[in-house]
Amino acid sequence: MMRVEILRREVAEHWRGVAAWTVGAMLLSSIYVLFYASIHSSGASIQHLLESLPKALRTALLGSGVNYLSPGGYLGTELFAFLAPVLLLVMGVLGGSRALAGEEDNGTIELLLSTPTPRSRLTLQKALGALLPVFVVTAGIWTAVAAVGPSQKLTVNLGGLAVALVAVALMATGFGMLAFLVASASGSSSLGGGLAAGVAVCLYVVNVVGSVVRPLTGFAHAVSPFHWVGGAGVLVYGVPWSSLLLLIACPVVLLGVSIVAYQRRDVRA
Repeated sequence: MMRVEILRREVAEHWRGVAAWTVGAMLLSSIYVLFYASIHSSGASIQHLLESLPKALRTALLGSGVNYLSPGGYLGTELFAFLAPVLLLVMGVLGGSRALAGEEDNGTIELLLSTPTPRSRLTLQKALGALLPVFVVTAGIWTAVAAVGPSQKLTVNLGGLAVALVAVALMATGFGMLAFLVASASGSSSLGGGLAAGVAVCLYVVNVVGSVVRPLTGFAHAVSPFHWVGGAGVLVYGVPWSSLLLLIACPVVLLGVSIVAYQRRDVRA
């Protein structure tokens, strides 16, 4: 049986921070849900404002054919166009960049490397310990929407909501694993986090530009995870299985490369 002492250590050291992130995410999600009743009651003026926007901009912000005032349209726009991706991405990138490189910064990596634990197992458990909190916070967001939504007449398919949130969490773990790979291979948490954040921003811009500039739409949809997760229309149209497979494959491949790279690296404590 695979020993998981390092993973247990990660959970024990960081559970308070994860709990704080989860509570904060649940509160923010609840606030967005509580606003729905007042937004829906003033629907005519909001709908007029949205219709006055240029079609390309409206599509980029809301998605094609999405009614903002519907429960799925509102929650998709407010939760999936900004809050959930940004929150989970920050968690993933910070956790991934600090997982192994942080041990080097703290001078504790020599203690871990001196144990009988193979580097491959060390790398795997540090990655899991860094990125599992993303899914804990994701579960908290789902719970908040499921608990508060019905009281505000904001009811959506909870299975579809779960799939959409898992897709965003997988995207966050992908960027987190990119930060993990760069940081563990270089020994610099700032380089890993900065590079992953920069790539995320670039791909977000590509997705937005692609939704406005038709000749770039196909390219943007193919390369940007922000399109794969469904965007503002995700609760209306769902997440395609092909996109889910891509979102799963990216962090798995990056984890495999990270394990090989760290095994071959000459770590100087």
